[in-house]
This record gives sequence, structure tokens and C-alpha cells, in this order.
Amino acid sequence: MSGVDVDLTDAAAVIQRIASLADAFATQAGVGGMETAGMLVSYLAQHPRDIEPLMRFGIFELPQNWPEQGCLTWQALNGKIVRPEVARRARVIRQLERGAS
Repeated sequence: MSGVDVDLTDAAAVIQRIASLADAFATQAGVGGMETAGMLVSYLAQHPRDIEPLMRFGIFELPQNWPEQGCLTWQALNGKIVRPEVARRARVIRQLERGAS
């Protein structure tokens, strides 16, 4: 990211905190810490206002549906690459279809 002034000391502390939070949450949830850290970065890139609450108070300060509110793609169990906006749209459609039946 050229042209962006970042205090690298602060950046290192933020990355370390995200890794620590991701590891703790992943351990409790029985999932991978690396995947959890990626989901956190994806979410925070889309919702930077939530960086401070996360850093101060932890992962439970984020909305319940934070993993699906990010900006990065992921690989589904079937091997396909999923775009978050497509997954969100599909979820809304499924909810509407359930409500119509």
C-alpha cells in the first residue's frame, strides 16, 4: 500500500492482538486459528469502526454474524470459491423463500 502512512509499531501490535483473539476464539470453537484470523481481517477491512471494540474488549464485541460480513472470498466445503456478497444474497433469498411457504 504505497502512500499510506502507518506506524509499524502500532501495526505489529494490532496484528499480534488479532492473532491472539483469533487463536483463543478458534480454540473455543474447535476451528482453525488461521481461518479465524482471516475472517477477522476480512470483517475489519469492511467495518473498520469495529477495530477499537475488538482490540479493547475481544471478539464478542462484534455482531453475531460477523464471519459473513467480510470482504474476502473463501473456499467452500465443495471446493468452490465463494464471494461474500453472493453468499449474503443467497441467504436473504433462502430466508424469503422460507417465509413465503
